[in-house]
Amino acid sequence: MKAEATRNRHILVTGIHRSGTTFVGEMLSSAPNTGYVQEPFNPDLGIEGIDIWYPYVRNGIVQEKYYSDLVNLIISGHAKYKNRSRFGGGFFRTIGKKMFGSRDYLRYLASTRLPGSRRLILKDPLASLSSEWLHRKFGMDVLILLRHPAGFVDSTMRLGWDFDFSNLTAQTPLMEDYLREILASFDTTSMQPWQRGALLWQCIYSVLDVFANRNPGIKIIRLEDLSLNPEEKFLEIHEFTALPFTKKSLRTIRKSTASSNPVKAPGGQVHFLRRNSSKSVDVWRKSLDETTIAGIRKLAGPPAEKYYGKDW
Repeated sequence: MKAEATRNRHILVTGIHRSGTTFVGEMLSSAPNTGYVQEPFNPDLGIEGIDIWYPYVRNGIVQEKYYSDLVNLIISGHAKYKNRSRFGGGFFRTIGKKMFGSRDYLRYLASTRLPGSRRLILKDPLASLSSEWLHRKFGMDVLILLRHPAGFVDSTMRLGWDFDFSNLTAQTPLMEDYLREILASFDTTSMQPWQRGALLWQCIYSVLDVFANRNPGIKIIRLEDLSLNPEEKFLEIHEFTALPFTKKSLRTIRKSTASSNPVKAPGGQVHFLRRNSSKSVDVWRKSLDETTIAGIRKLAGPPAEKYYGKDW
């Protein structure tokens, strides 16, 4: 019944950023008759019309039609990605981006406009807070990647990333529906980046946990479980999404998770898909001191305890 219900649905791979969505999205895109859409909701690098991190959309809010029109553009192949030439990359690459668009945009066009029926795999952590709406309104299957909060914080620290909470607090429906109580006692502007990261983790997964609990078509899977048992867990994901699990899928998964691959990504590299997955699960234990880990555990709140227990 599940396979029949999801055979033609588009798939959203989401979760907090740095949670493995790129890895999982790329693995799933090796299945036949799929197209890949890279972070259309990213306000810097995604489609035109998105200008906030983690937009929250649900039925009945003022901006629902606006976002609905954007999603229809995405799945019809008529959305346009922002110009990425301002991010550099050399003279010829910059000229190429201005003339033809980014690699993400070209891949998007190929995925949505080539002949044949295609299920789109939308890889987008920034769409996570709209994932229930995308599931209910557009019939998307939603796979949520859950990464250990300390692993998430360690990853953002490696890249020097931070988060401006005004992206969340400016969204009145989001605050009223989910986050006002969580954020009431925090002055996020006075926190350190790692503390903001841990608190953001709690905010995102507090909402996503609710979505998954009340929607059978939304599934949460821990990145750590996927890393330790990639073949078993990817088979589970393929069954959930009704994607065929082919020999090519298996080869791609094995190649990307092999023990011969590096454990850590090179410094500063955002996406590095070939990792020794089983040994990369808890590299954060070697990077973070006990005081920081304890602080993350406290700030990550109830979702961290639910999915990872009290002792870590």
